[in-house]
Amino acid sequence: MAQSSRIHSLDRLRAFVVILVIVLHTSVTYMVGAPDWWYVLEQERSLFFTALALLIDVPIMPALFFLAGYFGLPSLVKRGPKLFLRDKLVRIGIPWILGVLFIAPLVTYLTYLSRGIPVSFLKFWTSDFWGDMYQQAVYWYLGVLLFLFLIVAVFYGPEERYRTATQRPSVPPWTLLSGFVAVTTAGFLFMNQYFPLDSWVRLGHVLVVQPLRVPLYLAYFALGVYAYQHGWFTSESYQPSLVTWGLMCATSGVLYCSYRLTYPPGALTSIGPQTANAALFNSFCFSSLMAGLALFRRAGPIRRSVWTSLAQNSYGIYYVHPMFVYPLTYLFLSLSLPIPIKAAAVIVLGTLLSWACSALVLQKAPILRTMFARSGT
Repeated sequence: MAQSSRIHSLDRLRAFVVILVIVLHTSVTYMVGAPDWWYVLEQERSLFFTALALLIDVPIMPALFFLAGYFGLPSLVKRGPKLFLRDKLVRIGIPWILGVLFIAPLVTYLTYLSRGIPVSFLKFWTSDFWGDMYQQAVYWYLGVLLFLFLIVAVFYGPEERYRTATQRPSVPPWTLLSGFVAVTTAGFLFMNQYFPLDSWVRLGHVLVVQPLRVPLYLAYFALGVYAYQHGWFTSESYQPSLVTWGLMCATSGVLYCSYRLTYPPGALTSIGPQTANAALFNSFCFSSLMAGLALFRRAGPIRRSVWTSLAQNSYGIYYVHPMFVYPLTYLFLSLSLPIPIKAAAVIVLGTLLSWACSALVLQKAPILRTMFARSGT
């Protein structure tokens, strides 16, 4: 499969999604109905941040899985399965382990610190964290992604036809796109019969996932692989319409947000409300991805230097932002400022500090740059 020239609009979309991750993780601190375990919770809350968090939370991780699948297959083709997996172990496996062992405990300790629970960090790290408080913060994504790359290497790597074939540009029929939404909706609804909405499950101390969204992780990653195989977004292939998908995104987003504000998780206990929620969630999720792809394709080279830097540092920004965003929300607890100002300050400072740390440290330090400097695919 001949590798096509890199589609930079996809890089810009990934950078934008990572910034939305920062916006989401800031908004949870100030939203009504935030999970009790969240690291830092402001006493004053706002429904605006509830709506913002509800909307951003839907498409961001499926979008990242889709882009990982799209960029991952040509990397496998270029390197072969052994070098591909070695590269992913260095660039994803090692950061995942380091994040879980050292950064996630620091982040999770803010749950105690912000609530005045008198437990030292050392005691927390060596006892409580490995019990009921265990989580992987944002690094759960790296563990799941590594697992998916392993699957791709096993199934695609030995096949000579995947290494010699070229992309087959094609335009997907609407039956395929609507069928994809139907399948993800069914998977989401099926998992909801066994797991509550927004719940997390730990598979030992290895993987941490939201069960309802596992079908989405798999489906969007596979769709990214399929999209690359069929040359989507190249000049001679499928280009999503900004008008069509933008209208679908806006409509489904308003409907989903209105529904969730009307029916909080505790009210989604019967099959009827669960079905409606699953359909609205997945319609908005997919239309958001396609609208984002269309938007950044249309945006062209505006502020190219800024977007290039953000794209090159998107992985690093994602990786280090918990070390800046969550402590900033904790420091701002004592400030008598309106929460919109606090949130805006956290988002701006958290983004800039994470960006600077990635560009000046992760991309420059001899050992770290082997993990965080972007490779050619």
